[in-house]
Amino acid sequence: MTGFAALPLAQEEGNSSRKFKGVARIVGPRWANLPTITVGLLGVQIFWSVEMSYASPYLLSLGLSKSSMAIVFVAGPLSGLIMQPLIGILADSSTSRFGRRRPYMLLGTVLCMLAMLLLGFTRPVAAIFTSFGSHANDVLTIWLAILAIYLIDFSINAVQAVDRALLVDTLPPADQASGNAWAARMLGVGSVVGFFVGNVDLTRVFPVFGKTQLEVLSVVVSFLLLAGHLAMAFLVKERVLLKVEVDPARKKSKASAFVQELKEIWSNMLTLPWVIRQICLVQFFAWIAWFPVLFYSTLYVGDLHKQTSPIPETDEARTLLDAEATRLGSRALFLSSVLALLANVLLPAFVPEAKALQMDGRELDNPWWKRFTQVPKRLQVHLATLWAASHLIFAGCMLATFFTHTVWGATVLITVTGFSWAITQWAPFSLLAEAILTEPGPATLDDGASIRLEDTRTPRAERTGESERFLHPESDSEDDEHGEEGGGSTAKSAARSAFLGGNAHARVSSVNVHTNSDDDYEFVDGHRSGRRTAEVDDDDDSGRGQGSLSSKAGIILGIHNVFIVIPQFLVTGLSSIVFAIFDPQKSVVPHRPAVNGTLSTDPIKNVTEAMLRRHQLLDDLAEREPLGGPQSSSIVYIFRFGGITAMIAFVLCWRLARVLRHR
Repeated sequence: MTGFAALPLAQEEGNSSRKFKGVARIVGPRWANLPTITVGLLGVQIFWSVEMSYASPYLLSLGLSKSSMAIVFVAGPLSGLIMQPLIGILADSSTSRFGRRRPYMLLGTVLCMLAMLLLGFTRPVAAIFTSFGSHANDVLTIWLAILAIYLIDFSINAVQAVDRALLVDTLPPADQASGNAWAARMLGVGSVVGFFVGNVDLTRVFPVFGKTQLEVLSVVVSFLLLAGHLAMAFLVKERVLLKVEVDPARKKSKASAFVQELKEIWSNMLTLPWVIRQICLVQFFAWIAWFPVLFYSTLYVGDLHKQTSPIPETDEARTLLDAEATRLGSRALFLSSVLALLANVLLPAFVPEAKALQMDGRELDNPWWKRFTQVPKRLQVHLATLWAASHLIFAGCMLATFFTHTVWGATVLITVTGFSWAITQWAPFSLLAEAILTEPGPATLDDGASIRLEDTRTPRAERTGESERFLHPESDSEDDEHGEEGGGSTAKSAARSAFLGGNAHARVSSVNVHTNSDDDYEFVDGHRSGRRTAEVDDDDDSGRGQGSLSSKAGIILGIHNVFIVIPQFLVTGLSSIVFAIFDPQKSVVPHRPAVNGTLSTDPIKNVTEAMLRRHQLLDDLAEREPLGGPQSSSIVYIFRFGGITAMIAFVLCWRLARVLRHR
């Protein structure tokens, strides 16, 4: 799991001479364009869902301790900080004849598939190099599983960054909001599908794909990811960046872009306006609570199931119990994702700020039937207030683990967190965009060195006006029917949606991609074509400056991402310590007693086997009764600590909401 936005990259010197060839277009009927360009995110979200629900219990089933498992999951935030900026640098300068994004998209997809298949078939792969069932095989299996998780995290971050970049590259400004709405749909559906297939006994449905649930699941999700991205690769056409001579000084500047961006983030972090700083602080405490829930919910539900089940006496029975526990945990996450999807659809109707944003980014006349679906004004709530309420509900769920000792109760708690997760997906990013577009910037802000939100890739003079209309709030809304809580202009709403990527859960890539003019795009099959006739155009960054924070939007998103990712590192270390203290000591490699289920004629051997069986049963009993009591689990301590930090986030967010409501 990573932050929702990658570290944005500074514009390199020398971008003013970039030349492109061709026209960005989507092949197919107009109604299928948006599903086509966002279908890849469906597979990406399914991958994330499978990792969140299956990686933790699988590592434990291999014999890894919970403390060591927690350290393994540092791969999530680490990959988000490294891969998305890195892939941005590489893709932005790619001169491949297939485009800047698609080669990296397909390469990342192949790596994702190989990594997922390695995770599903780690033991058979380890058996190629070692004897099956041997100590060496167990050790190699664990290391291959850890390698697979790191490969999945790093490669899927690269794929989703390129998917987002391709979306922004290809769609014209008027379709950006609608495209991001479709991206949100794909992400929501992908989450539901990912957890649903994990809840089904796939070994009965697709026995040909493998003998275990994870083996079959790895094959299915790999196929879905490949199918979606092959469709995108064939149907989405990019402009090609032409090769130009770059002097050594510019190459040096490009190589140091990432380091320069880190310096920009640090220098701007100290001068943030109060509203933006408060949003970052809320995210910091909230994500201390969210990270364990996303990765350990399956274990939490599964542990409760194991505590109430008969102690297995054979390896086969133990394997079946682990599989059932994992399915129950996946079911809880599935129900949570369903609630999150419904909340994402319904909640915007209760928020006045969201009403100005229509699916195509423009205000439309409401049809007659919408009059019957409008929410009364007295039921509407400010977005910041709704965000604060989500933290309170989330904190209540985490603290309720004190009183939850059944699988049913744990399932209810995890399901309810889906409501808070839905709000977390979009509320902070909408508030952040609102603040960026409305807060005045510091007087010393150096706009020339800032990351711009305008398209810096084409030279047209008229683009300046279009970009400013697209990115800046306008006062064309004379009817502010919601007073201080309502409204906002159409331009500001459209900018907020396109600029933030519509759905935060996509872990938006801010990799030097910007909105484009309608003239740069073509929809084939007679539905739409660009007005341009030339195939080669020059980028000209004519030094347009902005006086507000919008000229620093990329830097601010990078700072916001730091406040999301750093808590994930902190809670990973905390989880490792807590698991080491409260969990029973467990060997890194599972030890199998030599019990075959039949008695030999050697009485000494029979006694030895009986003692080994008794020792194994006592170990199982010890796992059921850790230091907190018969119904205790080390994971609940992390959840309860998260409940406290979520309560802090609620207090900070409530103060923020009180200020914003009175503006």
